[in-house]
Amino acid sequence: MIRSLSLVLFSGSLLFGQQLRVSSATAGSVQLEWTGATGPVTVVRSAGTAAQNLSTTDQAKFEDKSIDRFATYRYRVTANGRSSNEVTVGPPPGGVTNAAPVPQGVDPSKYGPASAVALDENGDPVIAFEWADPNGDNDFSKNEVRFVRWSRAEYRWLPPVRVQVVGEINSQNLNPLAVACDRKTGTLAIVTPVKGEGAVALVSRDGGKTWQGKPVPGISGAVYATAAAITNGTIHLVLGSEESGGHYLSGPVNDVSSWKDRQLPKAAGWKQPSGVNVALTVDQTGLAIAWYEDQEEGDQHRFMVWRPNGKAAVALEIAHASDSPAVAIASGGGKLGLLVAATVDEKDSDHGVWYTQSADGTSWSKPTRLSVDGPRTTNQPVDVALDSRGAIVAVFGSNGGTAGTACNYPALSRSTDGAAWKTCGPGKAEGADFGPQPATLHVIEAENDKAYVLWQEQTENRFRQGVLVWHER
Repeated sequence: MIRSLSLVLFSGSLLFGQQLRVSSATAGSVQLEWTGATGPVTVVRSAGTAAQNLSTTDQAKFEDKSIDRFATYRYRVTANGRSSNEVTVGPPPGGVTNAAPVPQGVDPSKYGPASAVALDENGDPVIAFEWADPNGDNDFSKNEVRFVRWSRAEYRWLPPVRVQVVGEINSQNLNPLAVACDRKTGTLAIVTPVKGEGAVALVSRDGGKTWQGKPVPGISGAVYATAAAITNGTIHLVLGSEESGGHYLSGPVNDVSSWKDRQLPKAAGWKQPSGVNVALTVDQTGLAIAWYEDQEEGDQHRFMVWRPNGKAAVALEIAHASDSPAVAIASGGGKLGLLVAATVDEKDSDHGVWYTQSADGTSWSKPTRLSVDGPRTTNQPVDVALDSRGAIVAVFGSNGGTAGTACNYPALSRSTDGAAWKTCGPGKAEGADFGPQPATLHVIEAENDKAYVLWQEQTENRFRQGVLVWHER
């Protein structure tokens, strides 16, 4: 057996020294370099089972611009009938990967209890997440935010980078973190509360390797929720403050001190309570912001949607209080979709997640309830995404029930019209048993209409505990 292994090693590239590496890879170009080859070298690209000779060159490098930005490729070079090692390039593979495995000896519940996800300049996920009590001594004043991204060149998740020590922040049933990327320049931003007062905006211009932070201007009191997006160098930020309510800020992402602050519209007799998410989405007509509010002297509760150049509209009004209301908003296919965790039907306590949609942000459809594929409840955390055709993917928690599900978790439901839903989580299909109630849960649609789902996984499974990502195949 040892003699056979030696023959395999010395019959390949190690004997002849033809070593191939990826010097850079983006959604539009792959640059290859190699050493050890003599004479003309042929670059071979494979996709699936099909192989293609791209070029024969005397140079020790090659750039491939004829790529599909969402495809995965394998490359090798050949010379004199001998092949180099093979390298793989592309976006995250389909199925489940672990973007940030829990370090050895760390309590899984403290690694990723809050998170946020956005798409980078290549259309791949970038992730911000919280590490609570990183020293394991119950000192939550040292809680930190970390950043992780996918490398197409290395075809793996890069090691998480520590961005900021934030102290203890409230992440229970909330989205306190926001991450955003300028798709044109690759500039990244993370917004996070800091213990005590206000929030900080952190900006990276080198792909997330280093970060510079400044306080978000004009915000006082504890911040409990944030949401952000960057378009053409301008950041759009929504946050909730316990002292002053909801705020919308915008300005050049590279000049935090110049951001302009507007309070979310307040109607007479209504208040925006602390401890509920805020949400935003950017579509072809601009920005849409969503939040929850209570009637000050009455039993009504409602979810609001506002375009900053217009008036706020009531998307859903209900007569029953909810223990942990939540809201998420998304756009696609010419419509807005709103997913809420709320008691819409007081006689149906098992179904706490509902969806409504709009073509204009003013008139909203009758809400429909989402169910799990089993006798399970539906509840926060919630998130929603729409693809380019308007098809909907919703994710949510399921913290109770009399039995399990057919498809396992995370609970994921789909609809083409917002009325009929089919729920089937990815766990069983991926050969894993995931927990029904992640502390944090997100979904986002890539430009090729393939969804990414991000969640904190605390249970033992074949992908390990940590911040997991499922990429639709």
